[in-house]
Amino acid sequence: MTRVIKTTRNRTASMGAALLALGAGAALLGASCDLSFRCRGPGCPEPSTGTCPWHCAETVWDGTSSSVEGFSNADVFAVWVGSPREAPDCESSNYFHARDYYQEPKSIDRCPRCIAEPRTEELYESVALRTGGHCGDDTYADAPVVGAFVVPAGWDGSCVSQRSDVFPAPEDVDFAMASGESAAWDCRASLSLEDVDALWGKVVRTCRRFWHLDQDCEDIDALCIPEMAPGFRECLEYRGDDELQACPRSHPELVQAHIDVSGCTRCETNGISASAERKWTITFYADEQCTQPMPSIDTWGDGRCLDLPPGASPRSVSATLTVESLAECVSRGGEQEGELGPGDLVSFCCRPPA
Repeated sequence: MTRVIKTTRNRTASMGAALLALGAGAALLGASCDLSFRCRGPGCPEPSTGTCPWHCAETVWDGTSSSVEGFSNADVFAVWVGSPREAPDCESSNYFHARDYYQEPKSIDRCPRCIAEPRTEELYESVALRTGGHCGDDTYADAPVVGAFVVPAGWDGSCVSQRSDVFPAPEDVDFAMASGESAAWDCRASLSLEDVDALWGKVVRTCRRFWHLDQDCEDIDALCIPEMAPGFRECLEYRGDDELQACPRSHPELVQAHIDVSGCTRCETNGISASAERKWTITFYADEQCTQPMPSIDTWGDGRCLDLPPGASPRSVSATLTVESLAECVSRGGEQEGELGPGDLVSFCCRPPA
């Protein structure tokens, strides 16, 4: 597999000067990694060996400096603003849902009801390929990642052949590990759409996703993120201590929203339930069309770590989800405990919508 190098979007002359100060070569590489899964230590690929399957997020700048107080390039979100009843799923845009905020309060006369539902899917982020270890012993923990299949958010298990590899691509792989987003929870909690629509004019839906392997954009402090779907915009959350006076030139549009309805208890669920039984069966293939299955051993028995035969180099992957039973989910929260009103404000600075 050949190495893929992507370029970032054009910036103004001031931004170009700032990037040149960081190194023109680094400015042209399009990638990064998920900070929560960043590979560290002697077994990790060098920063120059990864590839970004999407694009490099816009870094914050104000025309004179690439560092703006209160903003971090790690706090990038895909943000959609509109009617609560028209809000799209984050997964349909290749992102994972972060949380919702709210605008244009109507008559805040009650707490929105809290709803708990069983989760049937595993929100896999990638299926990573490793060498120099095995699932069945302690060697798996230190085995370096040499590539990964780029699965879509909300993956339904259908054939995936897009693979992001270190350079050069590995000739053989010892085992594979599937990593997921919030994969430990059997229940999900949300607010009643009917109540949200009655209380607020607009919802601000925030979504997140980063590529966990690639590190090429680290020199310019950027993250590798999927392209913005129509209606979404690329935003940075403001986390400064002082009141925000103006958005930086790189992200000029201010979006503010309320966190929730103040005076209500937090909407939660009972979380993990022993009654939930779900299992993914992952199959690897020697071709890119998922027609030539390869043998593997599901060593852990849960579809998360699979040992491969010597000399294996899978070119595609698929999965089948078996649901034996769902969790019994119980909601808690959404009860009034104080004076009702719009909650605290959160601020995002954004680029124009896609």
